[in-house]
Amino acid sequence: MIDLGWSAPTTRLDAGTACAAILAQHHRIRALLERARAVAEAALDGNPPSADAVASAIGDIRTIMEVHLAFEEKSLLPILRDDLPLGPPRADRLLDEHTRQRETLATLHREACAFPQIAILPAKLAFLTEWLLADMNEEERSLLVPDVVRDDVVIIDQSSG
Repeated sequence: MIDLGWSAPTTRLDAGTACAAILAQHHRIRALLERARAVAEAALDGNPPSADAVASAIGDIRTIMEVHLAFEEKSLLPILRDDLPLGPPRADRLLDEHTRQRETLATLHREACAFPQIAILPAKLAFLTEWLLADMNEEERSLLVPDVVRDDVVIIDQSSG
């Protein structure tokens, strides 16, 4: 079991606290995704790790993302919904993306558990890591920018992607 270090808030957070917590989670998730991508790349380069290592990486990603998505839904969605006129459409887009992520992660995890030796799993793991990293970058650009957080501005360095 991986140590997440966070859980969904039980009370409403202010915008600055919510965004800072999400950004901190992103840093930890990025580290996990980089490790998982290394496992995938080794397999694709002809140095296959064990099937269990690939399945474990997928399971760890699913676990950490499920908790992270729940955190975002409890902390960020109420703030977005109150931020008229752009907040509600952004909240809806975020929920749609969460649904896609949950479905993809659940499907891939079921595959990895049922058929750990399937040859395409490392390629799927590589794609999964790239997709989630790209999605986090987009979220930081579109959802955590200061125009959403008027009362407690959070500065985000967008120069790195």
